[in-house]
Amino acid sequence: MSGRGTLARGAVAVGICAATLLPSAVRAQGKAQVPAVAPAPAEVDAAKLSKAPKQTKFVEAEYPQEAVDKGITAEVVLLLDISAAGKVTGVGVVEPATLPGLGFDEAAMVAAQGFEFSPAEIDGKPVAVQLTYRYRFTLKPKAPPAPEPVVAPEGAAATPIAPPAAPKPQVVNYVGLLRERGTRLPMPGVLVTVFREIDAKPVGFEATTNADGKFEFYDLLPGEWRVLIEAPGYYPFKTIEGIEAGLATQVTYYAERASYNPFDVRVTAARPRKEVSRTVLAAKEIDKIPGTAGDPLAVVQNFAGVARSPLGSGQIVVRGSAPEDTRIFVDGAEVPLIYHFGGLRSVLPIGMLDAIEFYPGNFAPMYGRATGGIIDVQVKKLEPKKVGGYADVSLLDTGVFLEVPLGKKGGVALAARRSYIDGILNAVVPSDAPVNIISAPRYYDYQLLANYRPAPAHDFRAFLFGADDSLKLLFKNPADLDTAVTDNRFSASTSFYRSLLTYRYIPNERFENSVRLSQGRNWFDFKVGKLRFDLNVYSTQLRDNVRYKLADWISVSAGVDVLYSKSDVNIQLPRPPKEGEPMGGNFDLSDTLSAKIDNAVFWSPAAFAELELRPLAGLLILPGVRVDHFQRTSQSPAQPRLTARYQVTPQVAAKGGVGLFVQEPDFEETDKSFGNPNLKAERALHYSAGAEFKPRPHITLDGTVFYKDMSSLVSRTDTLTTGPMGPRPLVYDNGGTGRVYGLELLFRHEFTDKFSGWLAYTLSRAERRDSGETSSRLFDFDQTHILTLLGSYSLPRNWLVGGRFRLVSGNPITPVSGSVFNALSDRYDPTFGPPNSARNQPFHQLDLRVDKRWIYQSWILSVYLDIQNVYNRANPEGLNYNFDYRKSKVQQGLPILPILGVRGEF
Repeated sequence: MSGRGTLARGAVAVGICAATLLPSAVRAQGKAQVPAVAPAPAEVDAAKLSKAPKQTKFVEAEYPQEAVDKGITAEVVLLLDISAAGKVTGVGVVEPATLPGLGFDEAAMVAAQGFEFSPAEIDGKPVAVQLTYRYRFTLKPKAPPAPEPVVAPEGAAATPIAPPAAPKPQVVNYVGLLRERGTRLPMPGVLVTVFREIDAKPVGFEATTNADGKFEFYDLLPGEWRVLIEAPGYYPFKTIEGIEAGLATQVTYYAERASYNPFDVRVTAARPRKEVSRTVLAAKEIDKIPGTAGDPLAVVQNFAGVARSPLGSGQIVVRGSAPEDTRIFVDGAEVPLIYHFGGLRSVLPIGMLDAIEFYPGNFAPMYGRATGGIIDVQVKKLEPKKVGGYADVSLLDTGVFLEVPLGKKGGVALAARRSYIDGILNAVVPSDAPVNIISAPRYYDYQLLANYRPAPAHDFRAFLFGADDSLKLLFKNPADLDTAVTDNRFSASTSFYRSLLTYRYIPNERFENSVRLSQGRNWFDFKVGKLRFDLNVYSTQLRDNVRYKLADWISVSAGVDVLYSKSDVNIQLPRPPKEGEPMGGNFDLSDTLSAKIDNAVFWSPAAFAELELRPLAGLLILPGVRVDHFQRTSQSPAQPRLTARYQVTPQVAAKGGVGLFVQEPDFEETDKSFGNPNLKAERALHYSAGAEFKPRPHITLDGTVFYKDMSSLVSRTDTLTTGPMGPRPLVYDNGGTGRVYGLELLFRHEFTDKFSGWLAYTLSRAERRDSGETSSRLFDFDQTHILTLLGSYSLPRNWLVGGRFRLVSGNPITPVSGSVFNALSDRYDPTFGPPNSARNQPFHQLDLRVDKRWIYQSWILSVYLDIQNVYNRANPEGLNYNFDYRKSKVQQGLPILPILGVRGEF
């Protein structure tokens, strides 16, 4: 068995991060050398090197035993940080082994810690570089069997051969475990040095920790030995151990990391870029973004192409489309919502997440039933090396997380969170208030995640999660709600759960299959007086994706996506306002409609396929198609899609795409009581083109222009249709059209030099023409300018500071031109000007966040303060009118909101 390493082609694509400190922690054999720390020069190109690095010391990796037993070979591509002295100061995985879980990646990383190189040079001066390195694991042929002993012929004299002297057995008398302080994680591949003076001469020995952080020394003489441990990125650890004759010394050491900022994570292989626009944020980066109060999914509001949602709505508005045009997935399974009441908290904690993927348009054929964007939340792959978790207590809620390893093949994680806003409000609201809080706003959520890999080719995952929100109020004066309300009760609750089973089969690098089955329930209950909306939906979704690599230049992906739902509905409400209609216009509480539907069953099967073509170096072409069958509209539209990407240079890429996207109308729009059962699906053609520029490995400039042409939009109509009972209003038709066009710019600085952040700017216009109209108007969610600037900086002693600034155009509003007294309802009804012909004032806000960590031997304490709206800007969210609509005042958003939290990790 052996490992061999080679520098990958183009390996010294050398990105030296400006002002980065590159510690050297390699000692001469038998001696200890204090690491020298020197600033790296400015970033250079490989072509400028006068001398490339050359490997001078190779360390053979420990071949994983399971791979030996099964005769498996592998290759791992590493990313090595080489100091100006030629020492390896950092190791990451760029391309992991094809079959994960066997330990190839970890073994290669441990071995690479001991590599040495002749330094790279520019004009004769050593420089630090970063290079890729391909480590090959190959199996040595089995040794031939030992020859049979030769027997002397009869009568010949045999010469006796003395057996070799048995070697003196070595005695292990100093054993240790090396752990990271605070996290208790093992530290593999670290050199441990012990030394002392014997007969006035220095004597020293070295040992390297294995994958479990264990090291051993043999036959150390009795007495005191000095111990020195210097791992790259950690403070030096020094101590003195006494060795006694006939006794084995066993120790556990904890080395403290120089920085515990949340971005210190292992480099793993990123999924190749295929989509025209895709934003991916890893969980470790999401956790500390300012202005999110520590909530992982609130970061979506900061992406390019995402409009600022109305206060307290928790809606996701992408490229001017309505919130219902964007679909939300968790590991590929569709979920109804990701936010609790008010949008302050999401339903998934940071401990359960791996990353968030966001597609504002031109997404792959595997996604459908949406004409806006896609948000896919990726659940983490559990690989716990220890029992660990955290407890997070803030002014909003308390959450706990615990993960437990299942041997070396899986793990289990549990999490839960509960708010206590209800307890605070019940304590502070006086008894003589005009409203009694029966059940104040409260929410909770829960999660259970487990994964198990019985063999490298098989991976099983189970995920159960859910959420519940509730609010109940009792008004002393029913007119406080509306003059048409005669009952003083108000309640709203929403809950859902999902169970998700996933099986992935990857027998080799050419074939991959993943099957996902999800099942769950969505329940929404709203009551105000005699009005109610009770919706209970049971849904099941099956998704099967297959990918096969036909050749190096062509691969095919195909699959099915089947959605089944059964609904119970009980509604007694006025017909709700639609796009462009202001609240109070046609929303009359005294004019209600009723509908009661039991066991309404709907199927929505789909099939999709996509080719991955690489006809030329750097060129990627992705033609695909998706076919959905919509039972409610009796349609099976084919949706062709095409995406292309060309890597012009290693730093510059061009991209573009075009595709058709289709979705069904809302359920109430096709209900025979509330709408038109003959409606058809809405359609949107997406066009986009752009370019990416990476002047540095950690810096990305991304620009995309987009155009979305929408047709068959559901629109209000005054047309009459003939039915069995005679003429009746058609209510809705598919006569609406629209278009959205604009530009998205993103400047992103990934974590380097202790800084991470981005600047996102969107310039767009969203216009719509309703049925029977001759001129266009603005969409309700049109926002011309959307600017977001945020960043976080890591300070010494585990401080992290960050800020976020947002500047957004105000939402369109329909102005009130007057009012008319309605004698029947005994109130004034407003008259309106042209729809969406005015705007709120611009929104701007500054948020700040400060984190501090204290590192203890076996746990970490964190305190964070997230202050939203630091300068207390009275941002306008709309207008409030008096009883006859003659006077108005601005409806203001949230004032300054400080959120203090404490987290303990172990």
